[in-house]
Amino acid sequence: MRTIIIYILVSCLYCVDYYVSTLGDTSNAGTFDSPFLKVQQAVDVMQAGDVCYIRKGVYHENVIIDNNDGFSGNPIIFTSYNDERVIFDGTKSINSEWTEYSANIWETTIEFDVWQLFVDYREMVMARWPNSNFEDGSIWNKEDNWAHGLIDDDETAYENGTMIDSPHGDVSLEDIGFNIEGATAILNVGSFKTYSRRVLTHDGNTFTYDPVESWKTKHHDYFLERKLEFLDNEGEWFYDIESSKLYFWPPDNINPNFLNIRGKSQSYAFEVNNSDYVEIRNLEFFGTTFKFNNSDYGIVYHCNLFYPSCHKRMLGLVGVEPEMSIFNSSSFCTVSNSAFRYTDGSALEMYSHNNTIDNCYFYHIDYTATDLNGLMTTIQMGGAGNTFRRNTLHKMGASATLNPGDAAIIELNDMSDSGHMQSDGALIQCMVGQQPDVQIRYNWLHDTEKFGARFDGEGDGYGGHMHHNVIWNVQGGIMVKGYEHNIYNNTAFDNREKNDIIIMIEQGGNNGTLTVNNAANKIAGHRTGTYDDYPTPGVYENNWNGYETNLDIKDLLVDPENNDFRPIENSSLINSGILYENLDINFTGDNPDIGAYEFNGDYWIPGITWDVNQEFGELFLFPDDLYILGDANQDNNLNILDIVIIVDFIINGYYVPGNSDINSDGSIDLFDIISIVQIMIS
Repeated sequence: MRTIIIYILVSCLYCVDYYVSTLGDTSNAGTFDSPFLKVQQAVDVMQAGDVCYIRKGVYHENVIIDNNDGFSGNPIIFTSYNDERVIFDGTKSINSEWTEYSANIWETTIEFDVWQLFVDYREMVMARWPNSNFEDGSIWNKEDNWAHGLIDDDETAYENGTMIDSPHGDVSLEDIGFNIEGATAILNVGSFKTYSRRVLTHDGNTFTYDPVESWKTKHHDYFLERKLEFLDNEGEWFYDIESSKLYFWPPDNINPNFLNIRGKSQSYAFEVNNSDYVEIRNLEFFGTTFKFNNSDYGIVYHCNLFYPSCHKRMLGLVGVEPEMSIFNSSSFCTVSNSAFRYTDGSALEMYSHNNTIDNCYFYHIDYTATDLNGLMTTIQMGGAGNTFRRNTLHKMGASATLNPGDAAIIELNDMSDSGHMQSDGALIQCMVGQQPDVQIRYNWLHDTEKFGARFDGEGDGYGGHMHHNVIWNVQGGIMVKGYEHNIYNNTAFDNREKNDIIIMIEQGGNNGTLTVNNAANKIAGHRTGTYDDYPTPGVYENNWNGYETNLDIKDLLVDPENNDFRPIENSSLINSGILYENLDINFTGDNPDIGAYEFNGDYWIPGITWDVNQEFGELFLFPDDLYILGDANQDNNLNILDIVIIVDFIINGYYVPGNSDINSDGSIDLFDIISIVQIMIS
């Protein structure tokens, strides 16, 4: 041990700061005055305690850190310099000439594969049937913008591997007008699981596919991709990987040669393998993300990720999980104060033990919910002892938003608007093995089509804790299967067809479950039945239950419409609770209050503690000054290709970025070409 400590102390004396710049050079020394051109150059010489400062600009690297450990107190750090804006971009500019293919549709040949397309850094939709798009939000409308499979009264119309379309509105597979064999089908046929499969045969309103792993006789919804014939709507695109042809119907029918079009061509900007104590700080990611593998004590802090992940279905891959933000076999890692927006895949996955997601923002996550791991959740955490704290999440596709791993702490999160693309599920979903010692506390769970929080499975779970949560406007509030759980001091109301707090008589029977100090309009031992018909099993004491009072709990709260759920003065909730040993109850009066908040107690507000729009902006914008002056194709190189693009602009008016005005005279012309040549010569 002494030898290790001495080694760490001595190594600290030799910690080095390295610098990287888009204006650097591969032959430079990596100093402030002589920066590297590539981050990988720094990686190749860095040791424990070293810091790589990345200067302002846009980088298109796939940085590999392999078998290079930092130490506690001496990590290896990658960060922006002096809060300069640094963007890792996983897309490439499409500068090849577009020609008309057919009415409204243009084509071009590209030299690299793309599986996501952007115009002015806004995502375009992959050609599909039925149509939907991002601009009007229809991408989230499964009822109207997916096709539906036929389900008989006994829900046995067909078997796994066959889909029979049930026409609705003007959407009918039988009327599609062409054979869809070879297309990709996105199939929500497993209730809370969705798969991609290649269409094997097609006849009328029926098609076949390779069977999926989890199939149920209900909730059959689907849509189709990867046929040029599906390209029939503005903003849609299709890529033919065999011919390298890209087809596009531009928005507003603008000639695409005049548009800033980019294609995703890279999954990861940082890959950290077998390297402990590596930190990524104060960076932005567009169309790319990070991956940690077998790397403990990793940190991602204050990073902004737009479009970090997307399925490769356009490249013909089916049944394959998207390459997303992930920690594999990595323990004691932390992601904090970061934003994840616009994914077609899970927001974040962390596997192993004692990992933390803290103070992060998640929005517009997983608009297909396809081919994900495990329960197919927005956020998947494996292992034990994880913490999910003070996060804000809304607009999500997967049935279950969070699957936390075993014995997790889930606290102070604001979670809403989930489950659009699948059936069943909950904002917080704990399966049988995850329930012992889990703490679900001080959360707002609201405004979603799914449940708030569930202890789920076959009823063998036990020993879970749900307390001091507020749940409203969800399908059902809290649903508890199993036995010997502690459900206390929650507030729930205005939940729809299911009860606010459901302590299931079935599936475990909740023998020994403690239900105390809760305030809700509907508490019962059944999903929909009343308390009179289904009294709550286990220990049931000192609850305010609307089934018993025939009153509305909201009348006893300060201002629930504006998220103030504290009890009003002189309310019957005050001092009416009961104190049980080993329950986490802090109170200010003679006895605990009923519900999630104490009168005159801490007015806790969950969710992130920072403003995402103020910190990172509502939209992702690339200032031209981030690029090398004259770098018209934005590949961080100044060469003849840039001159060709500027010449195209001068002759044809084709798109060219603003940084092509090298002499800053307000026009892009021959003088700018001369300037580029001079720069290249010098």
